[in-house]
Amino acid sequence: MQDLNDILYFVQVVEHGSFTGASRALGMAKSQLSFRVARLEEHLGVRLIQRTTRRSHVTEIGRRYYDQCRLMLAAAERAQEVIDDAQALPRGRLRVACPVMFAQLLLAPVLVGFLRRHPDVQVDLDICHHQVDVVANGYDIAFRVRASVQDSSLIVRSFGMDPQMLVASADLLQRIEPAQQPADLRHLPSVSTISAEGRHFWTLLDAAGHAQRVEHHPSLVSDDLQVLFQAVTGGLGIAQLPRFICREPVARGQLVPVLPAWSLPPGNVHAVYPSRHGHTPAMRCFIDYMAEHLPDMLAQAQRGAPGGDVKPLLAVA
Repeated sequence: MQDLNDILYFVQVVEHGSFTGASRALGMAKSQLSFRVARLEEHLGVRLIQRTTRRSHVTEIGRRYYDQCRLMLAAAERAQEVIDDAQALPRGRLRVACPVMFAQLLLAPVLVGFLRRHPDVQVDLDICHHQVDVVANGYDIAFRVRASVQDSSLIVRSFGMDPQMLVASADLLQRIEPAQQPADLRHLPSVSTISAEGRHFWTLLDAAGHAQRVEHHPSLVSDDLQVLFQAVTGGLGIAQLPRFICREPVARGQLVPVLPAWSLPPGNVHAVYPSRHGHTPAMRCFIDYMAEHLPDMLAQAQRGAPGGDVKPLLAVA
């Protein structure tokens, strides 16, 4: 196989238009450069550059060979970048945006493990009560918990499902007319997370997967899961909450499923970021670490918190 350096010298001669120009750009003697290109021609058995006493020009086969050589050299550079990136230590600052409930319940313990493994990385974690514009606000990555992400300008990495439940306190259900169908929920008291559209809906699925969308009018709106959890257990209204938050309170009779024959579309934990390319080693390590550990954290949450109580998780800052 031919020497890649000889190919590089040939490409430089073509791109600079002469041996003289290429020798200046490469910082090597013109005679040495001419020797290396001649050696390449001898190896290939073709004339790539036709030389005369006054000038030289690229032959037809030389031009076609040059086009392929450029691709070959670009591929070699990309291959070297893989090695350079793998050997580079992750360091520097990452700006991360995250909903408060996700940060408290799932991200915090994973983030601690990541920073222990990579002590030269600093994470600026912005707890957001609304969906942020990743590019405009200069974030490296943002987490979103929803069924899907529609922004085609962002790269989306999904880490697992977050099943939901519609629940209320036993005390509240004794004070109101029980719902028999999704439409009965319209006028019942409720609490809810913040809605970007300003209106609040529950989407319920029957056993066949047919959906009914019901508008409700919450008396309390918040993106703080602890606030909503306390509001529901305090009898303020019906709420849609993650199943892992509800499991133990339902088992104790503190909360009661509403319309248990109907299900809710699960949320999905997504990470979104601007591009697949040009990431720092810190960013690549962060994404890989999240992909390795977040699904396990979600699975643990679905099985229930240690000790069977959600309150210690809710207290994590």
